[in-house]
Amino acid sequence: MKNSRPYNETYRIVSHNSVTGVKAGSNVGKASISTSIESADRVCGFNKLYEWQRAQDREKEFVLHDGPPYANGKPHVGHALNKILKDITNRYKLLKGYKVHYVPGWDCHGLPIELKALKGKDGTHKKMAPLEIRKKAKKVAEESIAVQSKAFQSWGIMADWKKSCYQTTDRDFQARELDLFYTLYEKGLVYEDFMPVYWSPSSRTALAEAELEYDPCHVSQAVYLKFPIIPSSLTSLNTHRVTDKNVYAVIWTTTPWTLPVNQAICYSNNLTYCVLEDRSNEDVFICEKVFVEKFVNLLSKSLTVIDEVKGSLLKGAEYNHPLTREVLPFLPANHVVSGKGTGFVHTAPCHGHDDFKVAINNDIKIRSIVDEDGVYTEEAGPTLQGKVVGKDADSAVMELLKESVIHQSPYQHSYPYDWRTKRPVIIRASKQWFINTNKIKERAVESLKSVEISPKSSEQGMLTQLGQRTYWCISRQRSWGLPIPVFYHKVTDEALINSQTIDHLKQLFTKHGSDCWWTMSEEQLLPKDLLDQMGASWSDYNKGKDILDIWFDSGSSWSVLRKDGIEQADLYLEGLDQFGGWFQSSLLTSIATNDIPPYRQLVVHGFTVDEEGKKMSKSVGNVVDPDTVIHGGKNQGTEPSYGVDVLRWWTAQAQLQPVVQIGPSVLQKCNEDIFKIRKVMKFVLGNIHDLKSDTLLPYEQLWPQDKYMLYQLYNLAEQVTQAYDRFSYGKVLGLLEKFTSLDLSAFYCTIIKDRMYCRGADDKVRRSAQTVLYHVTNVFMKSLAPIVPHMAEELYQNLSKSSSTEEESSVFKSGWFNVDPVWADRGILNFMQPALSMKEDIDLASEVDRPVEFDLTLYCSHNLHNILQQFQSEASSSTSPLTEILQTSHTHLTTVAPDVIPDHCIVLNGASKVSVIEGVKEPEEYVLLLSPAVKAICERCRRYTADKPKSPCERCVLVIADEWA
Repeated sequence: MKNSRPYNETYRIVSHNSVTGVKAGSNVGKASISTSIESADRVCGFNKLYEWQRAQDREKEFVLHDGPPYANGKPHVGHALNKILKDITNRYKLLKGYKVHYVPGWDCHGLPIELKALKGKDGTHKKMAPLEIRKKAKKVAEESIAVQSKAFQSWGIMADWKKSCYQTTDRDFQARELDLFYTLYEKGLVYEDFMPVYWSPSSRTALAEAELEYDPCHVSQAVYLKFPIIPSSLTSLNTHRVTDKNVYAVIWTTTPWTLPVNQAICYSNNLTYCVLEDRSNEDVFICEKVFVEKFVNLLSKSLTVIDEVKGSLLKGAEYNHPLTREVLPFLPANHVVSGKGTGFVHTAPCHGHDDFKVAINNDIKIRSIVDEDGVYTEEAGPTLQGKVVGKDADSAVMELLKESVIHQSPYQHSYPYDWRTKRPVIIRASKQWFINTNKIKERAVESLKSVEISPKSSEQGMLTQLGQRTYWCISRQRSWGLPIPVFYHKVTDEALINSQTIDHLKQLFTKHGSDCWWTMSEEQLLPKDLLDQMGASWSDYNKGKDILDIWFDSGSSWSVLRKDGIEQADLYLEGLDQFGGWFQSSLLTSIATNDIPPYRQLVVHGFTVDEEGKKMSKSVGNVVDPDTVIHGGKNQGTEPSYGVDVLRWWTAQAQLQPVVQIGPSVLQKCNEDIFKIRKVMKFVLGNIHDLKSDTLLPYEQLWPQDKYMLYQLYNLAEQVTQAYDRFSYGKVLGLLEKFTSLDLSAFYCTIIKDRMYCRGADDKVRRSAQTVLYHVTNVFMKSLAPIVPHMAEELYQNLSKSSSTEEESSVFKSGWFNVDPVWADRGILNFMQPALSMKEDIDLASEVDRPVEFDLTLYCSHNLHNILQQFQSEASSSTSPLTEILQTSHTHLTTVAPDVIPDHCIVLNGASKVSVIEGVKEPEEYVLLLSPAVKAICERCRRYTADKPKSPCERCVLVIADEWA
């Protein structure tokens, strides 16, 4: 009996394996995963898909530029979130008919890699030659790229992994980067200066803002001090006589180690200052008015306010530095604000951005007594020399200033840390190379008006970060990076850089690699003809020792697109932190050189945390390894192998949320969600195994419930497409899950089982349902394909096609789904409403467990009867569309109420709105009489339609006879 076998027997290939997801706890090993992936490659050309689509003649191209991840270790779930989101986008665009341009890249230079290469060297790296460090760092980068590339491929990321990837260490990449540096230099945007920068003593290099992370629990030593004012300098101050008393300015700082290089005290012209007298010893203190109450509490003394003055009257005031005894000035400054500190700001130009500006504006010579390791130099004096900032420098300074200390205490506040060493940074003036972002940020901000940013709520983050940036420090005092191509005159220290030196270095770097900066002498690095023109010799110059910031490396990666003739990427897709990093560095360099943003659209995703919302940490033990998600851990009971599709499903659900949780219960839920859809699709495929495309029925020949399902499918398809267009991949899954649960599993697949299993194989009413199932499979297969491509390929390979060709061996070669507009006829909803209302009444009746055990008599008005006759033309039927919807064994349709209703009948009263004329609906009442089925159960279709026990019903006899024939 061809159509009576269980549906799970007809569906042979689609199985819940470890590539596409498994039941938690199943023990599927890595070998089967490799086999499954290899099978997908062999059958679908999975590994050649990117190459195939690049060879197609397509009018539209979609360019997603890959933000290069650091080549400094194994990939983590943050990589998975980013790479899979990109792949979902690319695969969707491919299905929509675009030619996709996606070149994976790696950021291979910089401190993260260098630190990893030097791990465990215990300080001996300070004596290592740059070339030795570079060799070790290069090895770390190359090993990391190999590991990461393998992982990205195992996640199903579509790219040409053998031929089309870029690295910031590529020789042609570095040559283009030298060009960019010189272009910016020629335009006056790159300059060298002595300025305060964020300095990491633990890394011994300058850092950019994007390389900082802030610890809100950092504890500093806060100290209030009194600095003695020279009374004779207060001539503008209209106070009671204070010239014969000890007068002090009260200052506050959380960096006592900077006090030895205090070179001024800043005040505000607009603040009100109080002059306070201590009557017990006639000392006089000056501070801002709003600080007075706190100051009195700190002293635990009674003070008398003898005057209030405007800050402008402090003009010309001077004080004695309590350590050096130097006479130093009070200076007005805009960064002094009310309510922050005492109204006076201790100013150490070498260690503060605002302090530095004050010094420049007032011609103050800047002193520096802290070296690259954060250690006081000889210039600090014998008592302080060798003391270390963050260790013993604060206590040593406060001991020297103990006579000046009013109060000291621990102070918890947010403080910048080196994002790699996790150690505090300091602000320290040094000679560095900068990009003057002030000159280009206005154009950059204006250009963002043409860039679409998703989610929209994150747009302000980019604008705020740009607005606050006045310069960008692009030099680093490390070895692993692209050298800044500059030479310094040994006598004048003047920098030498021009088009001839750059062109010469580009040739050398392209031929020998950037290591030649260290292996070659100045004689080899400097072009002789240039020196001859200048009347100089290579012996007059030293090559620079700094390297370029890695953000400059990655920020110039749009050159990879320009090399391919692409002016702008359609999309950059990265994490939230890239507003201050790659998004910004790419924008600034592109605006400065090309006068357009490097991207048309920015899409931003969040950060991964554990199930409790905590940051993942190896020490805490809450790290989720994507490799373990796929293959399982040592204990398969606690760490089951979920497969690639579960990892990708999790990524799609996460979409663009600012915080993305992952953990055992989250993954288990994803696995269950996939399994539900697989289970339904298994049923669907099992029931269209014998369907050919030429046996699909036209819309006009379908049953009403089939047309209704196509209406719902049309809406699903439209909503899925809209969700993909908006990067709402989680919504795509939500729509598919809802449709699977409500429309397919609970409704359609349930009611059509009799049609599918018990009708003749070629029966038109069976083909009618098969037609719907075919379209459902097509829409589901392509809706799922960008997110879970392995599962979609399985569906595609098992979907019966009479016209399949070698060229169409993959779902991704078949294009996006096309849904017939005729399916969108909303009239089918009104038409189906009465039958659906009746089904709901029966399903909700507590007395009815299995409707198939009942016969139904349905009586209603003539108006409603006329509608229902289109579902059932006969007065009584066991095979009509109406009977199928209501799931009873027989349905009798009448407009005449029975004279007597037997006691054993279940009576259900209901009403349904019925369209009388277009746009007008009226409620029509009906009565459902359910009585135990009269006939015997059919041994084949399991419905109560047989004339005698243990025999098939008439319909089944005819089907069996036809098969025998």
